[in-house]
Amino acid sequence: MKTFLRSLIAVAVLAAAAHAGPIPEGSWGSGEIEKSDIMSLIIRADAGNPTAGWAVLAEYTRLHVPILTGLLPERLRVANWVPRIYLFRVGQIDKLRFSLKPVKVGASGAVEADESKPASELTLAEKGTLIGATLARKENGREDETIAFRNKISSTWENYVPGAYFGSKDATGGDYLHKRINTRLSDDKVADFFQTEIKGKFDMTEVAPKIFTFKAKGAVEKGADKVLPRVAVFIDIVNWKPFFTTDELMLINTDDAKDVGFYYERH
Repeated sequence: MKTFLRSLIAVAVLAAAAHAGPIPEGSWGSGEIEKSDIMSLIIRADAGNPTAGWAVLAEYTRLHVPILTGLLPERLRVANWVPRIYLFRVGQIDKLRFSLKPVKVGASGAVEADESKPASELTLAEKGTLIGATLARKENGREDETIAFRNKISSTWENYVPGAYFGSKDATGGDYLHKRINTRLSDDKVADFFQTEIKGKFDMTEVAPKIFTFKAKGAVEKGADKVLPRVAVFIDIVNWKPFFTTDELMLINTDDAKDVGFYYERH
């Protein structure tokens, strides 16, 4: 009897998933919010479970030159800074609705849903795309903003990218053209920070596909609190592959989206 009931439940779950349809993977941009900024949502489905996944929501500061705004392609306008960034666990609600749950680094070092915070809700206008979709983002128990998505953008969520990085704090994007470095990521996934605020080495662990957490590698001289609670993702914000690429390492503070760890790697 128990086996029969389990079979019925499994069939029901699979049928519901089939009816719901997969998460619309990819990168999607909103209309303009503050000044010329946009919100970008990058979604990845779980392998083997198309109705669950992960999402990065980031605000992109865009170049604002009125005389050129209508002439510049989106890839050249989204070029400066990320004033805030969020990471969500995505789950199915029904055919066109998905919950986006805030996450945290758990005691075991894994990334898990933070049940103490309200889930946001993504509503599609049609199956398989975010064009026309809206996101009701909730914070502190209330709806903080409604974001409408209207087109695909070029940003991509990348695998681990070793190399020499610069942790920037210049919100104008003025650091972008220099070649100074203050962080190195090795092939064996060790992050070496040599900055004014952070000095030490950390092992990076891929706790979910393309999502990383940190563990101190020996004694940390300074700034462990600025690294250990964070979640790391690699984003190619302005993706010109295969002709040109830059990689950005984002250290996400899951308790404060405006406290962005923003690292460039220039090729």
